[in-house]
Order: sequence, then structure tokens, then C-alpha cells
Amino acid sequence: MKKSISKYIFIGLLAVGVTSCDLGDFGDTNVNPNQTTKPITSSLLTNSLNSLKGTIDDPTGSLYSQFLANSQYTSADNYQTIIFNYGGTYSGPLMDLEQIIQINTNEETKDEASVNGSNANQIAVAQILQSYFFQTMTDRWGDIPYSQALDIAEDIRQPQFDPQSDVYAGVLSTLKTAQANLSTTAPVQGDILFGGDMMMWKKFANTLRMVMALRMSEVDPTTAAAEFSSAIADGVIALDNSENVYYANLPEAAFQNAWYARFLTRRDYCVSNTLMDRMQTVANGGVLDKSMDPRVPVYADPTENRGDYVGMTYGISEARAGAISNSDVSFLGETLRAQDAPNYIYTSAQVLFSMAEAVERGWISGDAEDLYYQGIEASLDQYGVAAGYDDYIANSWVKFDSSKAMEQILTQKWIANFLNGYESWSEWRRTGFPTLTPAEDALNTSGEIPVRQAYPLFEVNLNSTNYDAVVARQGADDLDTHVWWDK
Repeated sequence: MKKSISKYIFIGLLAVGVTSCDLGDFGDTNVNPNQTTKPITSSLLTNSLNSLKGTIDDPTGSLYSQFLANSQYTSADNYQTIIFNYGGTYSGPLMDLEQIIQINTNEETKDEASVNGSNANQIAVAQILQSYFFQTMTDRWGDIPYSQALDIAEDIRQPQFDPQSDVYAGVLSTLKTAQANLSTTAPVQGDILFGGDMMMWKKFANTLRMVMALRMSEVDPTTAAAEFSSAIADGVIALDNSENVYYANLPEAAFQNAWYARFLTRRDYCVSNTLMDRMQTVANGGVLDKSMDPRVPVYADPTENRGDYVGMTYGISEARAGAISNSDVSFLGETLRAQDAPNYIYTSAQVLFSMAEAVERGWISGDAEDLYYQGIEASLDQYGVAAGYDDYIANSWVKFDSSKAMEQILTQKWIANFLNGYESWSEWRRTGFPTLTPAEDALNTSGEIPVRQAYPLFEVNLNSTNYDAVVARQGADDLDTHVWWDK
């Protein structure tokens, strides 16, 4: 597959302000004799992995999913921003990973590169991580530059946009090949995600395949069922929280949790009333059957005034939000915004709920009810509140009801995926569960919850022919344009 990144490198140079002096010839004046002139593949991998958390801790996804609501600056809650930029992903991690692939493929560089792991394993790991970035991008923007997006040799400065269906087919094919090519006896260096554990890279790839298969459930169920079954057969992460995939933040400024950093300067992110009301659902005349969701004290801080848990009203104007005292609402839980709190990518609970849905769809054999309860228990265990499991599942709205199986499975999956905003937003777009109400004071044209994000301006200005073509194919370029699998 031929790809090109040259346009995106050019954009990156403009962004950091390259001047004529930067491009001048000053001989060896600016050459650091102690600095290597060759890319180090282990460093390229580490750098790419450091970009992972930006895909999962972005507040926008958690606002679209109604996990959170702002107490002051509510424009993001109300969908004011239409255009989102992906240039940095192309010129950053995707290009770093492409260099890993090229260095380990080139006969002149592959032997030297093998000091950081076998050539085959380095290539496979880079392909798997590239696939993750491409999948998260196409789910946000729909059709994206893919087949022409990373091949420097071709020097394609205006890459075409591939249909999302083609991106999915390409990524799934790459993942299947890459995970099959991995050898578990030759760890790669620079792997801060799995510490060089190649089996975990296999499971990561297969879990990603499982997620992608579900995305296609409404648009191509036959292919989706086959891909899901194949991924499960090849091996996904364990179902007991021992292999949850997460970015491990550190208690230091350079690698700290983004929510911790945000709260240093802006105490604004509250848990939304949408989520809090669901997690504290009342029944039987306003009295809880048994108990509130035991994850509530983890997800949210108690209010300062009463010590209870109250969600911030979602999607209201800044004027209305300003009239609500910070002392009367629950901010994001202190545990989850600790400096070293992890950013979860895939969890056992997510896999169990996915398998429960697949059983309901007839894709795999199994017991959907049992998998549903296992998913709840895994999520409670993940957050250290498994002791509350028996009381929680005794609540009438939690008890499994075969007539409401899909709604219950997907609603519990939504709760379990807290703060993994873009993933949950995609699941809501795909299924319509849980039921979410658009922002009351929405600022976008339609007033509906966004179902896509618009392309960056540099596509309009520097790639206009291909941009016009993709907009004509997708129908528009705004927050209301459905992506391929969102039918």
C-alpha cells in the first residue's frame, strides 16, 4: 500500500514557524557532534506511544458522550467547535511508525535496527499501532487520507481521501497480518505500553479488530460477524482485568495525567447529570431498590455543600451554568484525576460487554446474560468496588431482561467506558444506546449531538481538489454528516 506524509510534514513545519534562516546553509555551525543523525527505532516507538493518551483523554469525546459537563465554559458541551485538526497525528506518531517500518525493511539499515528487536517484530508492532491511530481518526472524520498518506518516496503533496469502508478493510487486513507475524520470543525496545511483551501486542491487535467488527454491525453484519469471530479465536485481552490496556501516567509533570493538569488551572469538569442520574437511578416510588452504582464515589467527588453526588446539568449556556454554585455539583473524581491515574484504552469489561452483544446478534455462541453480569463485575473490580456487586445487580434496572438485552448491555458498557470518550461516542452513534438528549443550548446548526467532526482548514486550503471530492462523496463537512458505519 502506497502512502505519503510529505504534505503533513510541510504543515508541521509551518506550525512551528520555519524561517529562511532555518533553511539556510551554515555548514557545520549548527551541527551537534554528540547527537545521532540516524533515527533510533526504539525512541520512535516510545514517542509514538506517548501520543496514545491524547486519543483517549480528549475532553471533547467525554462531552459528546455526556460523561462530563463543564461548570463554567460550556461552549464545548454545546458543540460550538466544528473543525478539528489531525495534522499532528500524521506528522507525529504515524510518521514515526512509518520510519520504524522503513528502517527495518531497508537492507542498508535493518541489521543495525535489529538491536532494538527483530525486524519482523518491530514492523508488526509499528503496523498495529498505526492501525490504532488510523481507526480512531476515521471514526472521528469518516473518509481520511490513508492509501497515499505515508509514502515519502512518492512525494504526494495532495493525498486523496479514502472511503471509510476502504480504510476499515485496509486496517483489518494489516492487523491480521501483523499479529500473525509477531514472534513472542523477540521483544522490541522502547515499548512503554507492554514492556516488550509481544503476546500482549497480539492481543491488543485482536481486541482492536473486535472493536472494529462491532462498528460494522449495522452496515455490513456478515463481514462484521466473521471478523469478530476471527478476532476472538486469535485471542483478545484476558477477561479478568489482568491484561487491561492502559497508558501508565507518571507522577511527574512531563508524563502526568491530563485531567490532573487541567485541574491545576481550571476547576471546571464535572460529572454530568446524564451519567449521575443513570448511576443513581431510583425506582419503586423514588427509593433505590438496593444501592446506587458503587462506582459513583470513584467517578465523582461529593458536593461540598451536602456531601452527596449531583451531576452538572449538561449542555446549558455559560450564563445558566454560572448560576449553579460549584459547591452544589460533583467534579470529576479525585482518584481518576490523580497525577499518575492511568488512561484506559481497552478493558476486560469492554470485551465482555462486546461478547455479550455478539451473542445477542448470533455471531458467537455463549450466554449473553452471564457475559453481561461478568462485564459489570469486571468493571466494579477495575475500580476497586467489587464488594458492592451483589447489591448493585439486585436493582431492578440492572437485572438482566432479555427483552431489553441490547439496551442494558450497551448502557452498562457506556458506564464502564467512563472517560474513554471518543470510543463511547462511537458506540452511541452506532447503536443509539444509551439514550442521550442533545444539549439544551446547543450552538451547532442542527442542535443535535455531533456524529462527526469537520476536516482541518489546511485540507480546504492546500488539498482543495481532493477535499471537494470527499465532501461531495460524504454529503457535507460538518458535525451532522454521518460516517459510513453510522446507519
